[in-house]
Formats: sequence, C-alpha cells, structure tokens
Amino acid sequence: MTSPDYTRFTVDGYDMELEIGINPSEIGVRQKIRLQASVEVDNSLTHIPDTRMGLREGYDYNHLVQAIQDACHEPVHLLETLAQRIVERLLTHPKVMACEVIIQKFHMWPNVASVAISLRRTRALTQQRR
Repeated sequence: MTSPDYTRFTVDGYDMELEIGINPSEIGVRQKIRLQASVEVDNSLTHIPDTRMGLREGYDYNHLVQAIQDACHEPVHLLETLAQRIVERLLTHPKVMACEVIIQKFHMWPNVASVAISLRRTRALTQQRR
C-alpha cells in the first residue's frame, strides 16, 4: 500500500467483542473481531525531534486507536459499515493521505476460521465521492 513518498503507520491485532451481524443466530450475541488499521502520511512527518513534543509534529498512533474505539462504540450490524466508519474517521486527520482497514470476524460457519473485509481509501478518492 505504501508509495515511496509516504510512511505507513499500522495498528494490528486490535481484538474486541461486539454485537455485530444480521443473521438470526448473531443478533444479541457478542462476537470476536480483530481489526487492523493503517494510514499513510508524508515521509517528512517521520523527521521529527525524538521527544514527546516532536511527536506533535508527526503522526501519533493514538489517532489510529481512537478512530477504532470511536467507531466501535456506535451500534453496527455489518463489517462493511464498521470499516467505513473507521476509514471516515481516519481521513479527518489532515496529515493522513490514505488509509486501510481490515476487519476479521471469527467462526461464522463450521470449518471457516474467519471472514474479513479490507477497505482502502485515499483522500483524493474520498473527496471526489462527496
């Protein structure tokens, strides 16, 4: 996903349980999901002072975690909707040029370890859709 002009920040393996799903067997049942979220920012944002103050000039992983947490606090039925909510939150940060969210849901069917959605958006593409 990363181009030579950008740096990628990733949060991987963010596990949680949510009431998510539309099938009768899923309604009212908390299910395990695993999230990965990545953003691309300009490489210059990694050339910062090696201090807490320097981090203010760069990109902070806390933005990734907060976007996930905020999106997961709202009721949701579909992985697609949850992924879109996270992407929209990530792209509100002015330093983010592109982002990707991958969400897995486990044990939906016998013999299937997980299902997943991967959603990638760029700032330019998102602005065109509005």
